[in-house]
Amino acid sequence: MSPPATASVPVGGSCAPGTAVYGEILEFLYREAETLDECRFKEWLGLFAEDIHYTMPVRITQFRARGAGFQEVGFFDDNHNSLSTRVQRLLTETAWAETPPSRTRHFISNVLVAQGTSSLEYEVASSFLVTRCRGDQGHQLFTGRREDLLRRLGSGELRIARRRILVDQTIITGTNLSILF
Repeated sequence: MSPPATASVPVGGSCAPGTAVYGEILEFLYREAETLDECRFKEWLGLFAEDIHYTMPVRITQFRARGAGFQEVGFFDDNHNSLSTRVQRLLTETAWAETPPSRTRHFISNVLVAQGTSSLEYEVASSFLVTRCRGDQGHQLFTGRREDLLRRLGSGELRIARRRILVDQTIITGTNLSILF
């Protein structure tokens, strides 16, 4: 899978920082982070398009001459149905990895927005820092880049149609990956 256009499309025109579209997308991302940090998972799921593709490929270390360092297999490779199943499970007592629930804080920065291939879509790249505390296990940090495709619905609302999560760590030292990015 090749990286989405956000990696090579310059920011410009109506999507530049300071424009109404950029501000709307930035607020959308901040509100999404808030829903996750407040464990409002059903509301978070509502921010996704029905045809969502939500992936987190495994990162590998390679020498520069070999190119990109991501494998085709991933930690996550979800569609709307599998994300719904994950959310439903998080809301039950059978989600042992989240009993008690983790306390998370999602920080989103370095947001770049470019017009997508359709006038109703935007390619959005952002950096993230997610902190996680759970019980007496101390804290964990996850950093990386998210590459999103946001789509505007007929109602004018934005939805996430694609998310690729590129963690910086080659070895995930967290106790599990039950949190959402």
